Formats: sequence, C-alpha cells, structure tokens
Amino acid sequence: MKFFTVLSLVTMLGLVGCASKTTEEKKEERTFKKDYVLMDASAKSFPSWVDKPSKGDKSKERKKNRYFVNESAHVNKRLCMKSAEARATARIAQEIAQFMKNSYGEATQGGADEDVTEFMEEQLATESQAFIVGSSILKTYSEKRGYKEALGAEEDMKKFHCFALVKMSKKSLEKAVKASRAKLLGEIEDPEVKKKTGAALVDVAKKFSDLDEKS
Repeated sequence: MKFFTVLSLVTMLGLVGCASKTTEEKKEERTFKKDYVLMDASAKSFPSWVDKPSKGDKSKERKKNRYFVNESAHVNKRLCMKSAEARATARIAQEIAQFMKNSYGEATQGGADEDVTEFMEEQLATESQAFIVGSSILKTYSEKRGYKEALGAEEDMKKFHCFALVKMSKKSLEKAVKASRAKLLGEIEDPEVKKKTGAALVDVAKKFSDLDEKS
C-alpha cells in the first residue's frame, strides 16, 4: 500500500514539475506589436534560413560551404533586393575582420598594438571585400509591408523588406582570410609588431572557415 502511495506522489510531483516548466516557458514567450500589415510576400512562410543560414541549403555540399545573411528595406523592390544581396556579400568581409580582431585580442591578451587594432576596426572589413571571390546568392526573400500610423509607425507608407542568403566555399573563405591577413601584415612597418601579429593570426584562416554556425 505504501509503495502505491509513494508512486502516486512521485507521479504527481512529476506532473506538477512539467506543468510548472510549461508555465515558465509560456511566461518567457514575448509578443511584439507590429507597426505594419503584411501586404505580400515571396513565400508562404518566413524562411528559417534568415536565423539559421545553413538551413537554406539542402544539398550534400552544405558542409563544404559557409552561409551569410543580410537584409535591407526600400520603397523600390528591385533596389531593396540588390541592397540586401550586396550587404550579405559585404557581411563576409565584416565577419572576417571581426574574427581576426577577436583572434588577435585573445592571442595577445592585453598586449595588442594599438595601430594594428585600429586598422582592423576601421579599415580591414573594407579592404577584405576585394578578396571575396567565389561567393554566390543562394536564396532571397521579400515582403511588402504597409506601415500605418495607427499601428505606431512614423507615417503611412509602403515599403519592401528583403533578405538575401549568400554561400561561399570554405576553400575560398580560407583564401580570403589569408589575403586579408597578408594585407594587414603589409600595413605594419615595425618588424617586431609584424612578427607578433603574424604569430597571433597564424591559423586564423582555417579557424574561420571551420567556424560553427551560431544557434
């Protein structure tokens, strides 16, 4: 008899725990008030690749590539899409520069050269764009939105919001990072600083191409 009582108690506690967890999960869910109405879209549902870029590629080649997404908004649909595509490609260079800066900071542990850091912060992303060769637009998505003052928008207007997914092979990425590293080292005149920077970024190309996608 005691066995069944204990078993019933454990079962009840388990159910209560599940119920509490479900309640907590519901409490964590947030709702947002949109200041526009969706008038049209290029797909029936919002694409999962916007938040998880690799989901945009179902091919067997997925592990050989890395994926990048960016977005844009414009009253003209064509210009909106062109801007999103250009930004997605530019994002590759931006991520290369940011990754190199982070890697350099971790390797030097507070002993970073100010001029080197400044170059990576202000110029490297722009310089690296010249080395982005072999990237291609994989997918695009667009929405036509009607913004309404009554919903909280600054004014009533129609605007397109576009997203672009770009892929680039890991092999090409490694070449781009190596070229960016060479560009950086070429800007350094002090031999000791150049040697220290080169050592800090010795494996940066491979590490960047193999970087796991953020969940």
